[in-house]
Order: sequence, then C-alpha cells, then structure tokens
Amino acid sequence: MTPTGLPTLLKEGRFVEILTDPSVKSVIDNFVTDILKVSDQSEEEIRASPATINLQDGTEQDQETAAIAGLAAFNAFLQMNVTGPVLEGVGKVEKTFAKSASSSSLKSLRKACLKSLDVDGVSVYPYIPSIELFCLARWVFGSSSSSPASLNGEVLAKLGEEEELTPAWLALRVHVWHYKLLTQPSLGPGSIFIKSAQWSDVPSLEDVIEKHLGSVEKEVEGGSRERKVQFLVEKANVHIMLGQDTKAKDALKGATEHSGFVYALSGAMAKRTKWQEKSTSQLVVLAKSGGEVKVTGEEKEGAKPEALKLNDDTLLESLEFSKEGEVGLNGETADKKDGLPEVLRELSPDEQPQLSPLDQIILLSEATLKDAFSPVDSLTSEEILPFAVRVISDKSTNWQIYTQALLTRSRIEVHRSRTVERGVLQMQAVVDQVIVDTAEAAVEDKVVEEVEEESDVPVIKVTEDGQEDKEDEKPLEKPTSFFPAAKPSETAPAQVRLRYVHCLNSAPRWHLESELAYSWAGVGSLISALEIFKRLRLWAEVALCLASSARTEDEDGRGSGGEEKGKAVLRWRLFHKTGSSGQDEVDEDAEISSLKSTDFQGPERNPPPPNAPRLFCILGDIENDPAHYERAWEISKHRFSRAQRSLGEYYLQQKDVEKAREAYEKAVKVNRLSSEMWGRLGDINLRLGNFSDAAEAFGRAIAAADNVVGGEDARTWSNLGSALYSLYVERVKELKEEKEEKKDQAETPTSTEKADDEEDDDKSSTQKEKTPPKQDPSTLLAQALSAYKRGASIARENWRIWDNVLTLASRLRPPMVGDMVLALNNIISIRKSEDAIDIDILRLLLNETVLSQTKPDDGSKGVYEPPRGTHERAVCELLENTVVPLITTRSELWEIISRERVWRRDYAGAIDSAERAWRAAVGTAGSGVTGGGGSLAPSSAKTATNAPKDWLEDKEAWKIVVERTDDLVSVLENYGEEVPDIGSKWKGKARSAIRSVLGKAKENWEGSEEWDRLKELMDGLR
Repeated sequence: MTPTGLPTLLKEGRFVEILTDPSVKSVIDNFVTDILKVSDQSEEEIRASPATINLQDGTEQDQETAAIAGLAAFNAFLQMNVTGPVLEGVGKVEKTFAKSASSSSLKSLRKACLKSLDVDGVSVYPYIPSIELFCLARWVFGSSSSSPASLNGEVLAKLGEEEELTPAWLALRVHVWHYKLLTQPSLGPGSIFIKSAQWSDVPSLEDVIEKHLGSVEKEVEGGSRERKVQFLVEKANVHIMLGQDTKAKDALKGATEHSGFVYALSGAMAKRTKWQEKSTSQLVVLAKSGGEVKVTGEEKEGAKPEALKLNDDTLLESLEFSKEGEVGLNGETADKKDGLPEVLRELSPDEQPQLSPLDQIILLSEATLKDAFSPVDSLTSEEILPFAVRVISDKSTNWQIYTQALLTRSRIEVHRSRTVERGVLQMQAVVDQVIVDTAEAAVEDKVVEEVEEESDVPVIKVTEDGQEDKEDEKPLEKPTSFFPAAKPSETAPAQVRLRYVHCLNSAPRWHLESELAYSWAGVGSLISALEIFKRLRLWAEVALCLASSARTEDEDGRGSGGEEKGKAVLRWRLFHKTGSSGQDEVDEDAEISSLKSTDFQGPERNPPPPNAPRLFCILGDIENDPAHYERAWEISKHRFSRAQRSLGEYYLQQKDVEKAREAYEKAVKVNRLSSEMWGRLGDINLRLGNFSDAAEAFGRAIAAADNVVGGEDARTWSNLGSALYSLYVERVKELKEEKEEKKDQAETPTSTEKADDEEDDDKSSTQKEKTPPKQDPSTLLAQALSAYKRGASIARENWRIWDNVLTLASRLRPPMVGDMVLALNNIISIRKSEDAIDIDILRLLLNETVLSQTKPDDGSKGVYEPPRGTHERAVCELLENTVVPLITTRSELWEIISRERVWRRDYAGAIDSAERAWRAAVGTAGSGVTGGGGSLAPSSAKTATNAPKDWLEDKEAWKIVVERTDDLVSVLENYGEEVPDIGSKWKGKARSAIRSVLGKAKENWEGSEEWDRLKELMDGLR
C-alpha cells in the first residue's frame, strides 16, 4: 500500500495493517537498530544519548510515515493492554519486529526495550505484552528529555485526527503512559492504580511531564473550547497520578468553566431500602452540560459493559426518589432546592439530561480525586458514589467511560457489607471483559524460533482446490471468564474505546487484575487472589498470600506450612538450588506447592530477578535476618527505602536505637515524601533526646502528609509539640547556666591568664559565628502550644493532647485564657469526672482572669454578669455550666465556686457553695447545717490529692476541714445579712457548723493549733 492510504487505515483503527505495510518497515528497522544499542548501556548513558528518531532533515513523506507508524503502534499497544477489543493479527506484527531484529531474537529486543524504559533506578512491570510497540511510539514522538518530538506539527494536521494533536501533546501522552508502566501493580493501598501511582519515585520523568504540560497548555490557549476542555481534563488526571491534588482541583475547575458544565453534590428525598416507608435525605449529583449534547451512533445505548444488578434482600437497585410535595421521615419535602445553581433547580434526580462525554469524565475525575486523597471511611464513600452513579445512569455513554464508572462504583462498594458482593463481582466482570478483549491472538511457542530460523529457500506447500494459505492466521485462545463473554454486537470498536482513554485515569490490565486480587483477598478468598498473583507472576504477593494462609498444611499436617511455602517461593526466585554451581535457570513451570526452601540454599542469582529488593525485604521479614535488608539496599543501588525502614524496625526490636536512627536517616534521604518514615525518625530522635532533630523530622512528616488527617496525623502533631517543649526546657536550662557563668566571670582575670583568655575569646567568637542562633524560649513554647492545638483539633476525643494544651497555655505569660478554657471544656466533656479538673489551673484562671478585674461601678446591687466575649465571662460560664454539675466530693472546687460568686455579687450562691464545700470536707452531703448539723462521716474527707483520708486521723485532712469551716463562717459573717433567707440567723448557722466539727474532733485534735482556731471562731460569734 502506498503511504497515501495509511491515514485512512489509521482513522479506521486498522493498526496491524499499518505496522505490517512495506512502507513502514524502514521505520521499524531503524527503531530496532537504535533500541538494540541500549542493551549494553547504563541508565546514565541511555539518558545522555536516548534512542529517538530525528526527522528534522527528513522529507515530509518520511515524517508522515513515521508519525503514522508511531500513532499506530501507540494505539495498538493501548488496545492490547488497556481498552480492547482483541487486536487481530498481532502475530504478523511480532514477525515483522522479529525479522527486523534478524541478528538478535525477539526476546532480546523486548529485553532491550524494557531496559530503555528504566528511570531513576525504577523498572517497568517486566511482563508487559508487546512492549516493543510502546517503545516504537516513544522513539518516534520524543525521548525522555524535556524537548518535544522532532516531528513537524503540520504533518499531524494532515492525518485528519479529530483531536488536533501536536507533537508536544503526543509526547506528553507517551511520557504519561511511560509513568503508568513504571507504576508497579503491587504498590499502594489495595493496589488501586490511582493510589499506587503516587508511590512511584521517578523525579526525572515527573519533571519531563511537568514541562510538557506547560508546553501543551500554551499551544491550546488559542484553540477551540472542546480542545481546551479535553486538555484540562487530561491535565487534572495527570496531576492526580502524580499526587498533586491542589493542581488537579484547579485543572478540573478550569475544565468545568470552559465547558459550561454545571454540577452539584446535593440532597434529595429518596428511599434506599425495600421496607422503607418514609423517604430520607440521600446524596445525589445533579448535573447538566453547557451545550447541546450530540450522541453518535457508535455510543448508542447497549454498546457498553454489563452492569451487574445488586440483588439484595434489603437495598433497592437504585434510589427511589420522592415526588414533589411528598413528606419525608422528619417532615422534609422533596421540593426544597435552596442553594443550588439556577440551571439545576428544575432538574429531577431520576430524570436528568444526557451529559457530554467530557462532562462525564469531569464527574469521574472528581470522584477519583476524592478517592485518591481522602481517607477510606463511610463519609467519603457516600460522597464519591453519587458521581459514578450519575455517569452510569446516562443512557448513552462511551465504552471506556462506562468501564471507568463501573470500576469507581466497585471500589466504593467493596467497603460496604451490603454491597461488597456486587462490588467484587462487578470488578471481576470488568476485569474479565478487559482480559478477554485484550487477549493476544495465540502465537505458538515456536513462532519466534521459526522466524529466526527462516531461510531464503522457498517452501513448497500443497493445498486443496480453493483452500487459502493461512500461515499467518492463528486461532485465538480466548481466556475463560467468570461471566458469559459479550457478543460482538454488544461491544464497541477500538477507535471508540481509544477516543477518551487519555482523559481517563485508565489502568493497564495487569493493574486491574492485581486490584481484583486484593479485593478477593479482602473478602477472605485468598485462593482466588493467589491464582491471580500467580498469573501475573507477582511473586512477592504470592509469597505474602501463602504466608497469610494458615490453612496451608506443612509436612506434618498441622496447618502451619503457609509461612514455609512463602519462604520457598522467595528463595526459588532469589537463589540457585542447593549444591548448584550457579548456572541453572529459574524453572518457570515449577509447581508452587511442591517448592521447599531447603532446596534453594545455593548462591544468589545473578543478575537478580525483577523486583529483587522487595523480595529480599519480605524474605528478611519471614526469616528475621537483617542481611537480607542489607542485600536489598545494595541491589537497589541505595534507592529502595523500604530496605532501610525494615532494617530500622529490626534494630528497634533489638533495642539498638542508635542503629535504627541511622537506618531511618538513610531511608528518608531516598524517599523524602514518606510521612510515615519521617514520623518514625522523629519518634526515634525523641527517644534518644535529640529534640531538635525530632522537631525537624515531625515537621517534615506533617509537610508530606498531603492534608490527610486522623489519629496518626494527630499523633505526629502531638509529638512535634513534645519535641518543641523539650527544646524549650533545654533552652531555659541553658540560659540559667549562661547567667551563672556570667556571674562567675564577673571577676577580673589575673594578668597571667589574660593572654590565654583573649585567645579563648577569639576561638569562641569564631565558633559563635558558625553556630546558628538559638530560638527564644517563649517562641519555642508558643510553637509547642500551636502544635498541640493542631493535634487536639484533629483528635478531639484524645483528652491527653488537650491536657498538654492546657499545661502549655498556662505557662505562657500572660496565660492564654481562651486556649485554657477551650482545653478544660474538652477535657471535662471527654472524661466526665471531677477528677479531670486540675485545681491549680482553675485557681490560676480565677485569680488572673476574674478576681484581678475591677467591676464597673454602676450602682447596681444585683448579680453582676460580665460582658459577652470577655475572658471573665468565659471563665464564669466554665465554672457555672461545666464544673458545678460535676462536683460531688472535692471541697476545694466548691471553695473556688464560692469565691467566683462573691466576685459576681451572687451572695446567696456564694453561701450555698461555701456550705457545700464544708459538707464535702466533713462528709455531711445531703443535710443542712441547721438542726444540729446532721451526721458526720469523717472518713469521706479528701486532701488536695483527691485521696480519701480520715480527718479524725490524718492531719492534712483535719486542716482541710478547719479551712472549709473558717471559709463558711467568713462568708456567712460578711454576706449573710444581705441574703433575705438568712439575715440575722447567720450567727446560728455558723455556730452550728463549728460545734459539729468540735464535737467530733475533741477526742483526737483537742489542744492542736487548728482546734484553738475553731475555738477562737466560736468565741467571736458570741
């Protein structure tokens, strides 16, 4: 075929015909020649002189052919590994590459391709099918440098692509998919692609992607509205992949504004269960596209994957929304739509208009953003699910967009008990569909060898009359699926599936399989997970599954062989057989269940297998051998931080804290964005007394935490406060020592010592210039308080952090009254006991904030109420509303309340609280003073330490009883006549209180100083 017909084939999605066309063979030959050169080069040499095409001096036809070949290879690779459907005739393409690599095998070519994709010591997943196709696209559209592709932009414009792509935009897409291939399918929480991608540590490639984003953004500024929206959506998903949530939000906001798309997460009255009689408020996404939505014939209803039904005995298949005017469970009505944008107020939740594909992707990107950067909890799930449901409910949806929506819904449903079954099975259905649709045409095992051994001698073949030679056509080996495969009429063609694949955060098929395996493991089906991990050849996960399976029997049949089987798998991949000279190859067909760790005690395999550092670390965990961690560190060329982290934990178990600190310092040098490792390093430094280093480590842990809050983050803030407070204590001690030294140096030195002292002064002055200035103690104390407050605001139910806030706020000068009141309120509300109240802090608040203030002299004789917003008002409300309801036996608390009420001129309340304080001290709660004072219970008196003491035997408790009696008599004497209910009877009440105490104490305390004090009080009342 002439090159002029290739654009038509490209538009129709006939990629195999393009790649096997004779006019493209020269492009493939040049690519193979260049890529094989890197097989003997290091990563640094590859980066210095990357394998990439240079067509600046070539003809326009050469550039067009190369561009078509690159696009065909790129799309064919994505069709085979991401979207489907099956790429028919892929064996012909493999033969074409094998013939171009005539001096080497196809296996050697793929090995060179994998090596060329290494970045910063990180390798791609080693079992990617047809990786040569992606490398060809990368070779055409640009190297891993920051420069755009060497193609002329006018060439791409002639190809008739609907997206109006530019060389820089194509280069960006290639680099983004390169990053996705580097993301291992076994990293991150649950191996969810959008989360595990953030664990990839390839800063050089991240820098390339950032630069290309800037270049493409400048190119699309003057383009069409749809082109801008498409780029901004792609940009948002790239930032999500890189873990940059703020930039992703900004890009989504820009895409929404340019498209005119309006959506809102709102509430609507609906029923969720089959037995629900009244509707309740449910979250729903209301959305409407900015313009008229045109649905193409290829996106007609039905051409999308199957969505499984819930089939639950309680939950409805979908929310049953209430009609207007219907009253809900709590009296709500369905017609309240306050706060919604004008265009959404008339929408019915169950009859919403069709959305455009890009607007659907915006909703899914919003859900992906929330899922990737929010903790896994029920509230987050409730917020994410409506976005996926809104896309699934649209009548016409692109195949790949619908697939992504089903995956998003499944990831939420696997965390709910009522929907976990549908969530796992739906993910199984989607993965089966992807596997079936991306299955390679079966190529016999000897196809490569046949090509390599092919000679120029013609072969005579005899066929029957009318029979065609079908040498290149191989039957398809379709993999089995959990559910019936879709009919050809129920699937979408390749060009439809590829249309929006770059806008979505689509994952390669091995990532989806890994995620499915984790989902099966999450519901307890370790056997299903194990089979998937075996198929993916994720041997680390295979070993972990085996070690987790307690039912795996050992040779003795005692059910404890799981860990031994896991160890055997790891040693099988890492070491040669016992007694071997180190020449035997790994038996890939070995039966996992028959492996024994004792059979693989030979020398280490060289070169090590893919992902060897992680395998060594898991083996170190199982065998508890630090040598394996050290080996993992060396193999990774000091880049695998997990090795040093495991080594640090090992040394902590051995109580060698100093070596643990050294290990964690190496770990954070490699992975500076790990909040967990920075926090652990801070804990170690705190234990060693390195408070300055601990404060720095905790600060870095907080900076790397991506605004994720929770108990762990609260602990980090609290530990930061502890480190800063310890620095404050050290600094105060240093200042005291410096002050004492200055006093000692005040004496004039003798003449014989002056010269030496001058020399010492010169040395000390130079040392002071090198030493950084130390912080002021008050600044350190304020910073420690701020850290504790932040931790307390995150973990509001942790009263110990609030107690630290209270302590530090009281030590500042002047005291932070607002923080002290807030902390006390929270401590009391959490502990709900009078034992939670610190009497010294309460006295400080009363003395500094209330009693020291002068009340305005307005001539009023009633009870004084402090103005709102003042510290006096806050403290008085704390005492009256929070402390008073808790007091039962602590007399000193009633004494504080009495003083506060005297200040407010609440004399009746002051006498009442003084009487309650006296009762609590002598143990006569529930009976009045008049009428003989009631019964006394001396054993109930308490000292200031809240320990029960018998005041007839313990002198400190006796002193407290005398003190409370004196306080009661004083309050009655000073304010009794101003209370109408008491008036002149105050003397009788006072004498009654004194007599009751003297009567009980006569036998034990008569003649003591306190006894005489009570007698003087009695004499004064006559």
